[in-house]
Amino acid sequence: MPAPATVFVASDYRHDASWLGQVVGDLRARGLQVIDGPRQAPGTVTHFDPAQGERLFAGVDVIVMTTRSVLSRDLLDTATRLRGIVFPTIGTESLDLAAASALGVIVAHGPTPENFLSMAESTVMLMLALMYRLHASEQALRRSLTAPAQPQAQMLRGKTIGLVGPGRIASAVIERLQGWGVDILVSGRPQGQGPQAMAQQVPLPELLARSDIVSIHATLTPETRHLIGAAELACMKPSAFLVNTARGGIVDEEALHQALAQGRIAGAALDTFEVEPLPAGSPLRALEHLILTPHSVGHTRETLASVPLALMENVERILRGELPLYCRNPQAEPAWRQRLAHLLGPDAAGPISP
Repeated sequence: MPAPATVFVASDYRHDASWLGQVVGDLRARGLQVIDGPRQAPGTVTHFDPAQGERLFAGVDVIVMTTRSVLSRDLLDTATRLRGIVFPTIGTESLDLAAASALGVIVAHGPTPENFLSMAESTVMLMLALMYRLHASEQALRRSLTAPAQPQAQMLRGKTIGLVGPGRIASAVIERLQGWGVDILVSGRPQGQGPQAMAQQVPLPELLARSDIVSIHATLTPETRHLIGAAELACMKPSAFLVNTARGGIVDEEALHQALAQGRIAGAALDTFEVEPLPAGSPLRALEHLILTPHSVGHTRETLASVPLALMENVERILRGELPLYCRNPQAEPAWRQRLAHLLGPDAAGPISP
C-alpha cells in the first residue's frame, strides 16, 4: 500500500485561525500527512530560507500557500517530490510561476464564482462611493459639519469607466455596469468574446485620458509593477477617480499620494497596498478623498465559504493526477505529466483515493 501523500501548509497570520485551520483538519481527516509551516507573525511576509528548503520541502507532494509566503526557484529545486502548488484565492504572484511551469509543477488557485463576483460587486460599490462622496457625507454628519452649498455627488450615468487589465473580475464588473448608461473602456489583451466584447479595447494612455473612473484589474508581474505611476496619473482628468482592488504594487503609492495631495486627480479607493497591512505612518492615511480598506473589501461570507472547498478539490485532483479545478498554468500540463511519470515509482507517494 503506498504511503500517504504529504501536504505542506504555509502559515498565513490572517487566516490561520479560520478557514486555513479548517483546511488542515480536512486534509488530515482524509488521511494525508500535513506539515505546518513556520508560524507567521502578524503584518509579515514569509521568505523561506533556501538553506532550509530541503528540510522543509524535500518530502512534500503538494504545497498550500497564500501570497503572504514567497517561493523562489531555488526553493522549488529542493522540492524534488512536489506535484503541485495550491493557492486558496486568485493571486499567485509570490511564486516564481515560470520556474514552476518549467519544472513541471502544476499550480492551482481559487477564482471561484463567489470570489470574483464578490470582487466585482465591491469594485462597483467603491466606484459609487467615490462618485457620491459617501465617505465625506458620512463624516459631515459625524462631525456636525455644515453641508456644502452645492451638491458634491455625481451620477455614474453618462460617465466613462476604464478597466485596466482583462479577466474574470473585469468581465463581471462589465456585466454589473450594464444598464447604468456608462461607456466602458478596457486595456490589455481581451479574453474571449464574453462581457469584454461589450467594452471598447483601447491603449492604456487613451483609457487614462478618457476615463472618469480608472479601475485596476491587472495581475501583478514584473511588467505591471508601478504600471500606474506619475506619468500615467498625469494623463488622467483632474475630475477622475482611481480604484485599485487588484494588487498594491501595480500603483506607485508615492506618485498617487502626490497626485491626490496636489489635487491632480479627484480621489481614489484602495483595497491593496505595496506593504500590507498599510503602515500606521503611511501618508495615504491623512488624505481626504481617499477610501482605504484592508485588502478585504470583497471578502464576503460566500467567498470564504467557497475557499476551503475549492482548495480541497484542487489538492485532491492534483494527487489523483488530474488537472486542478482552477489551473493557473495549464500550458505546463505536458511537463507535469512527465514529472508525474518520473515521480510515481515504487518509492514515491501514490495518488489518494477519490
